[in-house]
This record gives sequence, C-alpha cells and structure tokens, in this order.
Amino acid sequence: MFSTPETELAFRNHGMHAEFLHQALTPLGSHYLLVHFDIPALQAEGYSLAVGGRVSQPFRIVLRELQEQPVLTQTVTMECAGSGRSTLAPRPVYVPWFHECMGTYQWTGPRLRPLLERAGLPDDAVEVLFTGWDSGVDLGVEHAFERSLPLAEALRDEVMLAWAANGRPLLPEHGFPLRLVVPSWYGMASGKWLRAITVLSEPFAGMQQHEVYMYRQSPDDPGTPVRAKRVNALIAPPGLPDMLSRHRFLAPGPQVLEGKAWSGAGGIARVQVSTDGSSSWADASLSQVAPDPWAWVHWRFGWNAAPGDHVLVCRATDTAGHQQPLDPGAEFNIQGNGINGVQRMPVTVQAGIGSAAETVPSRPRRVLPGAELPPVPDVRQAKPR
Repeated sequence: MFSTPETELAFRNHGMHAEFLHQALTPLGSHYLLVHFDIPALQAEGYSLAVGGRVSQPFRIVLRELQEQPVLTQTVTMECAGSGRSTLAPRPVYVPWFHECMGTYQWTGPRLRPLLERAGLPDDAVEVLFTGWDSGVDLGVEHAFERSLPLAEALRDEVMLAWAANGRPLLPEHGFPLRLVVPSWYGMASGKWLRAITVLSEPFAGMQQHEVYMYRQSPDDPGTPVRAKRVNALIAPPGLPDMLSRHRFLAPGPQVLEGKAWSGAGGIARVQVSTDGSSSWADASLSQVAPDPWAWVHWRFGWNAAPGDHVLVCRATDTAGHQQPLDPGAEFNIQGNGINGVQRMPVTVQAGIGSAAETVPSRPRRVLPGAELPPVPDVRQAKPR
C-alpha cells in the first residue's frame, strides 16, 4: 500500500507516457517530471544569471546575451535517480517511481565551459555549485535546491545551459527560462530555474548533495554519491491497455516488439528480449535515433505471439560492459536510487483484440469473463419520408 504523501507526490510528479517510446523524441508534455519544492514564477524579461565564487572576474549575464552565444543542440535521454524505486522490497518511501521516470528531449543552449572560463578559474577550484530559484524544506531543513559538479565534469563539452527543448522555450515545470543539462548523470544533476553558478575551492556538502542522492545500505552507511545513469531499457507497450491496471492485450500472430535503451556510461552494445519471463533470450536489432552519444537507442524484435499469457522482458548491455540485473534487489539501497532491474511486462494474447474499434459506433466485445457488455446504438438509416 502507498501512503498518502507518496500518492500526493505521484500525482504531482508524473512519468513519461510509455506509448511515446515508439518516437525518437518525447513530446514536451510527456517527459517525466520531478519538482522538489514549488515551481518558481519566472519571466524571461529581466532574467539574469550570476557567475561568481572562487573566480577572478565574476559577472552577471542576461538571457538575451546567453542566447547570442554559440549554441549547442543535442538529444539527451534524462532519467530520474529514483528510477525503479517501487520495484524494491522493502520499498523506500519517496516518489513511488516504477520504470517511467525518463524522457528524451532535444535541448538547445550554450555550453557551460565558456562561461566558467570567462569568469577565470583559479588553480584551487574543485567544484561548481548550481543554485536554483526553488526552495523549501526537506528532511527538516529549509534550503534552496543546490547541487555541485566536480570541476572536470562541469567542463565537459556536453554540459550545457538550456533555454529550449524540442525547439520550444522550456515549459515552466521543466526549468523556464534556463536550466542545466548534464547528459551522463541522473536528472538531479540537471538543476532547473538557475539563479547562480558559484565556483568552489572545497567540495559542496549541501542537503541535496550528501543527504538525499546517495547510495546507502543502512542509515549509518556514509554512502557513495549518485552520479552516472546505469544502463537501462524499456518496452513500448504493445496492443491495448486495461484502463486501471495497464495490463496489455494483443492479437495473436506476428508482432513487432520495440523500445529504447540508454546508459550514462556510453553507448548500447546489446539488447536482449524474452517473451517467457526471462527463461530464454534473443537479440533485438538496434538503430540510432540521433547522432548524439547521450540519446537513447531504438531496439526492435519480431515475435510470433501465441494465444495465452506471457511476460515480456528486455535487458540492455552498454559498451562499458554493464548489464541490467534480473533482480531489482541486486542494486538495493535504502533511498531507492538507480534501480535498473529489468522491466517485466505481462501481456495477454487473445483472438479478436482490436476488433472493437473497427466500426462506428464501436462494437464492444467481452475480453474478461463476467464483464457486462453495453448495448450497441441502433444507427440504421431512417426510411425516407
């Protein structure tokens, strides 16, 4: 059972609509969303970003000047660090994600590195802190949402400040007017509603850095930081859904199963598919959806679906040799971060599935025993007078 706070968080923070896994890019309103506190009401007019701290030339830059910088446009798959949390037993109590907290946008904006170099980096700089306009209380402590990157990570060519996604200004809930995008890390690193960038000469130890996003096995475990996305893959749901459970129904015969795979450690080397709950495996074919190294990869697999109940599973391996575990508990940690156990999708193959929508009005058909069929309206043409 989910608690009331978890349920409220689930309504406020939604996952990606999985049916869009067929597409190269996630539609703007269907990308996963996690808002820690409240969405700030910001305007592009008058917006500026402060760059300072341990630098020789601190400055403030307005959005229009940022937009005049050389622009990077890249396709990036972003995933919440809480991915798979609800598949654990016992389940950590927080946003109850299953496999849906991800999405892929084409981001536009300048690289971060030139701004840091303009500010003048001293020899003792070790980290770069990003402060958002959002603030609130977490674990009993009031604070602004802040996270840092090691200097070497912040200077990577793919780390960017984005003002647009899929060619449109950012939606308010996705960081308008400006956010950070760190392609190889989980989504918590890509801070939204940027207020300031501060260069530090010592590691940052804020709430969202050393309390929330850590891999810990017990409350006394100092833990290790959550950083790069673990290899993962999802199945685009085939056939038709049951409204309440999202259980899938599909017709027998040739079917094309497909989905996406990604990793923060590099490219995808292999995706395997099982149609019998992981008793046997076969390789899927892979294709790139974008030239960018941080975009997900599309996979396809042909299946001759026989009537009955089946469990579909997909498992990815990245070019660094990491493979998804079959058991989500293999990556257990008390905060439920980075859980990348394979997705298991039960489906029922049944003759006639899909026929109810072939006519107008629809002709409902009984799929489950005991279901009551509604009457079909009589739409025979009236006799001429």
